[in-house]
Amino acid sequence: MKQYLGRLRLIRELTSRGKFSLSIGSKNTQFANINLDVDPSTKADIIAAVQNLPFKSNPFELIFFTDIIEHLPKGEEVRALREINRVLKNDGELILTTPYSSFLFTNLDPAFWIRNHRHYSLDEIKKLLEKSGFNAICIFTSGGLWACLSNLWYCVLIYPLRKIFNINLKIPYFLQQLEDNEYQLCRERNGYTIFLVGTKVRM
Repeated sequence: MKQYLGRLRLIRELTSRGKFSLSIGSKNTQFANINLDVDPSTKADIIAAVQNLPFKSNPFELIFFTDIIEHLPKGEEVRALREINRVLKNDGELILTTPYSSFLFTNLDPAFWIRNHRHYSLDEIKKLLEKSGFNAICIFTSGGLWACLSNLWYCVLIYPLRKIFNINLKIPYFLQQLEDNEYQLCRERNGYTIFLVGTKVRM
């Protein structure tokens, strides 16, 4: 069985097993029944945008929406979450992760400066969920400085080398271990990543 570290390990621990599941943004989560991504290069099972999911209503019991919401066009969050809500069964679960908004972590995120990569507060995420027909049953933050440095390593070194020279480097294992240790601890706020488990409000 594959070993997951850091953020992915924590997502896996939050997951209710045995539920028919969809991962939106398949390159981020590799343990759903069906993987969907807008990018054809990910080789997902289905290529589509979250704002227009190609499914009838209510087939899924669990949906992963991990580190995707911050990449959507600003103002599209509720539309995307309502579409996720539509394809979830009543009482179905949503697992959502996104970067936490803090002065340090936001300003050390190269994507924030280059591509307007958003970071959210806990209140902002809760309000988006409420507008979209979800109850937040569990919300917390985790990760810290090592997770931030791991992201910097990826943005400054790994991503450019992969795109420009087709060199496929990975984050060093020692850094993965340090990051994983941080994700052992859950905090009410001020972690690197927001984790949320929500349920669809029964209609």
